[in-house]
Amino acid sequence: MQDVVYLSNLLSQDSIPDGKNVELRNDFQQDVILELQARHWPALFWWALFDDTHIRTARLGDDPKVVYPYLSAPTAEALKHWANRFEALEKILPEPWQPILKAFDTLLKEKMTGAFMIIRTTYLPDITNATGEDWRFMLRSRARDWQKLKDGMPLNKLGADSDLKFEIKGLLEELEAPNVDPFPILSGRATNIWPLPDLEATIKTNQKQYLEKLVPEADETPAPEAASASPHKAPAEEPVSTEPVANIPEQIPDTSGPKNNVSVFRFIVILLIIFAAYFALT
Repeated sequence: MQDVVYLSNLLSQDSIPDGKNVELRNDFQQDVILELQARHWPALFWWALFDDTHIRTARLGDDPKVVYPYLSAPTAEALKHWANRFEALEKILPEPWQPILKAFDTLLKEKMTGAFMIIRTTYLPDITNATGEDWRFMLRSRARDWQKLKDGMPLNKLGADSDLKFEIKGLLEELEAPNVDPFPILSGRATNIWPLPDLEATIKTNQKQYLEKLVPEADETPAPEAASASPHKAPAEEPVSTEPVANIPEQIPDTSGPKNNVSVFRFIVILLIIFAAYFALT
């Protein structure tokens, strides 16, 4: 049961399990109209149903201090949020997954007829380390970003600290992995209820075509241009001598040439000046 999270539609909020009350758990199961399951974290579409006023806490065991947050909203309020954010989801979701969004919209309106929607987080790892205040801050920030996306702001233009941007980009990247099941990521699953076989077959076809476009075909890879008809050969390297290197004598500078002649001329001129000075003194 680890890493499992549920979106449940209930007849009554009073039957939500708290602690180890087995009787209450049985009541809860009787109140469930429809329940979807995802793994690791709530599915993307689920977040569009709630705001920061829908945070509740429950006990995980007998200790009243060990509590965890979950989300609970009257179905009418949850569907109102969904209708307001549906357009934002349409804008950010790649075309292959659009049928899931449209079919999920129908599922919410036609099948979720209970009084309350809840996201049960009981089985998420480390859930007791989260606080209601943490989630309240997160959902307030997300509410602002949902509105920006609805108004037409591109996903990448959301702030660098946007929690919603970070989550959506991560989920969209996950959808590009081969053989990934998109339903737990986007909407959750319910055995024999959601998705229906026709929708699942459509998504599998879309997914295959989408992934094929992401991988460049071999014949589309440009061939390197040929510089000549024959391949170039690397120049042969000269063999390196293995014999010891002999001592190289110091080179004697060349004394021939114009530079040396100028020096001799200067020497003669200096001698003449010295002789002239000597005769002048005598």
